[in-house]
This record gives sequence, C-alpha cells and structure tokens, in this order.
Amino acid sequence: MYKKIFIAIDNSLHSNACIDHGIALSKQFDSHLVGCHVYDASLHQRRFRDMEKGLPPQYQDETELQRQRNLHTSLINLGLKLISESYLDVFKNKCREASVPHEGLLLEGKNYYEIIHEVQRNHYDLVILGAYGLASVNENIVGSVCERVVRRVTTDVLVVKDKDKDLEGKVVVAVDGSAQSFAGINSALHLMKSFHTKTTAVSIFDPHYHRVAFDSIAKVLSKEAGQIFRFKEQETLHEEIIDKGLAKIYQNHLDCASIMAKDAGAEIYTVLMDGKPYDQILKYIYREKPSLLIVGRTGIHNTNNLDLGSTTENLLRLAPCNILLTSGNIGSKLENPLTCSESHRMPERKTNTVSGISKPANEKKFFRSNDGEERSAEKIISKGLEQTLVVWTQEAQIQAERIPSFIREFVKKKIEEYALQKGYREISSQVVDEAKAELMNNGSFH
Repeated sequence: MYKKIFIAIDNSLHSNACIDHGIALSKQFDSHLVGCHVYDASLHQRRFRDMEKGLPPQYQDETELQRQRNLHTSLINLGLKLISESYLDVFKNKCREASVPHEGLLLEGKNYYEIIHEVQRNHYDLVILGAYGLASVNENIVGSVCERVVRRVTTDVLVVKDKDKDLEGKVVVAVDGSAQSFAGINSALHLMKSFHTKTTAVSIFDPHYHRVAFDSIAKVLSKEAGQIFRFKEQETLHEEIIDKGLAKIYQNHLDCASIMAKDAGAEIYTVLMDGKPYDQILKYIYREKPSLLIVGRTGIHNTNNLDLGSTTENLLRLAPCNILLTSGNIGSKLENPLTCSESHRMPERKTNTVSGISKPANEKKFFRSNDGEERSAEKIISKGLEQTLVVWTQEAQIQAERIPSFIREFVKKKIEEYALQKGYREISSQVVDEAKAELMNNGSFH
C-alpha cells in the first residue's frame, strides 16, 4: 500500500499522533518513514529589524546595531536548529523503539511551502500531518499549514484531527462513483486486512436540489412558458423517474464497492442516504463515531482540475474524526492485486488511428473475478462497475456540465453504459457526441 510516508513534525500533540500513525502503518506495510520539521530563521530576523527603532539609545549606533544583528542572527539560527533537531529526535527515538525504517529531514524556510516542495519533488505515497499545529488556539478550525498543504499536493493525505484515535476503530468511506472514491475503498480494504477494522461505505444522492429548482422555476414561468415547457409533465417525470434513477445510480456505486470487497476476501457494510452529501455524512459520523473517514479529494463532478471538492472541503473543516483524502493516482497502489481484480479490468486494447479512440483488441465481453465467477459486460454495468472501467477526459467532463443538472447523472450514466458496451476505455467529446446521437435515435433519453 503506502511504501514511502512523509510525516510533518512540529512537537504538537497532533504531530506526535501523526508519528504513531506512521509507525503503525510502517509495521503493516513495511513503509519507510520520513519525519520532517521546517523552521524559519528569517522570520525572527525580520522581526528583530522591525523592533530596532524601539531599542535603547546605546544600541542605536550603527556599529553596535550591526553587532547586535549579527549576534541575534547567530543565536537564532543556532537555537532554532537545536530545537528543531530535538523535535526530530522524538520522531527518531519512537521509530527506533518500534524498529521501523526511518530518516529525519530538517528544512529551513516557510513551513507549508517547504513541505509542498519536498512532497512534490520526492513522490511520497502518503502525507501525514496534524490538522492543528503547535500554536493552535481553536481546534474547530483547520490550521493554515494543513489546509495549504492539502490543497497543493496530489498524493493521499491523512489529516489527524482526533489525536486520541488510532487506526483500529471504525472506518467510513464516502462513495460517489468517482475514481478517487473507489481508491478510498481500496485503501479501506488494505486497512481492514491489516488492522481488522469495521468498514462502512456510504453513498448519498441529493434529489432535494432538483425539487427546489422545480419550485423556483414554477414561480417565475409564465403560463405560456409553462405550457411550452410542459412543466407539470416534467415535474411528474422527475418525481417518478429521476429521483428513483438517482437512488439506483448511487446504490450501484455501493454494489461496486461490495464486489471489490468480496474480490479482496472482505466484507463491508453499505448505507444509502438521500440529502446534502456532506451534511448526511457528518450526521452519520456523529452518530457512529468512527476513527477514520476516507473521502476522495474531488467527486464525480470534478472539472477544471479542482484541488478539493465542496463536500470534501466541508468535511475537512467540520468532521471530528481523522480524515484520509485519496487521489487515486498512487503507483504503489495500482500495482497491488487488491486494487483491481480481473472483474475490474478491460481486455487489452489497440488504438484506432482513424478515430483516435481506444478499442478492444478482441471482442471478449466476459471478465473473471477472483472468486472465479464470470461476469458479462452487461452484468458489470448493472453493478455500477463502469466507473472503474471508463474515465472522462476533461473536455468531455466540461461538455457534461452543460447538461441540465436535474438529468445530468441520468445522461452520464447512459453515456458510460454506451461506452462500456462499445469497448471504449476513455470517454472523449467524440464518444459523448456518438453516444448522444445513438441514444436519441433509439429513444433511450426519452
């Protein structure tokens, strides 16, 4: 799972909890831990310069002032370095006692900037950092260093919010059909195997927005416009079909998660809810009190390279438990057999040079899972596994965002089913147009 783990060290209680989590993971996955502390000597030098005008008269002579500057710089640099090394000694001593591979790293500069640069440069599998630092005064607000790092790195990040919770408690995974959320299921399965955790996958669909939108439209439409739009018929269609369709789509995501768990020799609980996703997840967390929430960095509607989705952003700030943010792009994960069983893989493909669209090298439509069961492409579709088999290009995602919100999920589902049946691995703008043309012709959208 995680082979190279970065741990931010600042001697706070949350930082010490980060070390404990890193050691626990290292024992299970033979991970190499890198504990890093960043100190900023230049900050203290700037403050000294700002205070120079307030020094007593005997220190205002330029020669004496320069001597004091040099003395202050020397003491500050040496003092901060000694203090920082002491912080790292705590990390090293804990790692030595646990007999886990480790190294200490001391950096000078702006803390969040140096952390981001180090993580991006050396390709860590996981970053562990506290939600709050040494100077925290309000633990209801995520610290600035934590938020800046989380937004700018692209690897998985474990944010420690509850310093008293370990990795052996309940785990909740938010599933919305995105690659990031299924990466979260994969991470949960590894944790289940290693720490024997009880895992629940939750999926939330939100039909309420569409009802509110219909009510809002009804108030502004003229009688003539309402007749042209056939508003009453659309409202009935929405209530009888769209809402039920949304529930089915999100239940399919949970079915997919269950199949992934079964293929890995595990069992997870599933919960389907309706409402505002972050609100329902928060209510569930406060009720069930898990140790860890796993959520994708962005959701199924990600466009324009968002750093964090709105649901994730709200949960990062408001959830009381530790949070693992998954990105679904870690190489060490993808090489692990737990990540993707044969039931989740498409046959080998070759590129059609005319259309530029990837197509299967053969026409086999069956896939075998670890339990030996053969599943047809149609059966995979019915279980919602197409989310793990096809990906949307950025252009196609932008194109999909133009679909009216109250039918967007339904239409995207149909396009994904079409792509899987045709053997496309990637949904491009061309595939979207192709699917829309065929589906309009055969009446599927109606």
